[in-house]
Amino acid sequence: MSRENITIEEMMELSDELFEKHKDEWRAKTPDSNIYWLAWLVGEIGEVIDIIKKQGPEKIMKDEKIRQKTLEEITDCYMYLADILNRYQFKGEEFSKAYFDKMKHNLKRDYKRGKYGAADRI
Repeated sequence: MSRENITIEEMMELSDELFEKHKDEWRAKTPDSNIYWLAWLVGEIGEVIDIIKKQGPEKIMKDEKIRQKTLEEITDCYMYLADILNRYQFKGEEFSKAYFDKMKHNLKRDYKRGKYGAADRI
């Protein structure tokens, strides 16, 4: 399977397909098990960070091998996000709406330093 673009719904369907293949070996597909998928997601984010720290942005942009490895690790992050969405039984349309709504909100925000920092919300 190869395409130019993938939808959220397709990512979630592939997540379901992979789970069905391994359901006897993996933790149940329930909201309670999401803590594990979140932990694995954080691990994958750590792998992306590790590449960035060790290789730097210039190599990621210019060295095809490093670029592909970086993309592979970012892909792992998206795969775990699809798993998490599935375990809470979100739909692709729900995520898409939430994403667009959040971006619409963010596009109106003033991101001047300190305006929306954690200290401002205490």
